[in-house]
Amino acid sequence: MKGLITKLALILVLVFAFQAFTGTFAMAAEAQTQKLDPLLAALASFVLPGLGQYLLGDQPKAINHLLIYVGVWVVSSLLLPFTAGLSSIIPVAWAVYSAYDAYQMASK
Repeated sequence: MKGLITKLALILVLVFAFQAFTGTFAMAAEAQTQKLDPLLAALASFVLPGLGQYLLGDQPKAINHLLIYVGVWVVSSLLLPFTAGLSSIIPVAWAVYSAYDAYQMASK
């Protein structure tokens, strides 16, 4: 199960990187004209950190949030035997921060 989640996270990161390099993020930002509900943006970023920022048109920030989340998740998974339950709190804390950030961006 752990290996499957790791592979899915890697695929997601590669897709984001490919889109960033090919310029589809810029086209999506130009096509976006309606304002996103702050609660929807927060929920999207809580489920997948960076998704709310992506939907709001800030693609570099979205990639950063996603990469940090994946990095924190991988490091905390490696430290799991040594840190008891603390390592499972850190990725959730990052998801909460990402949701808060998306809410603040959508509220502007």
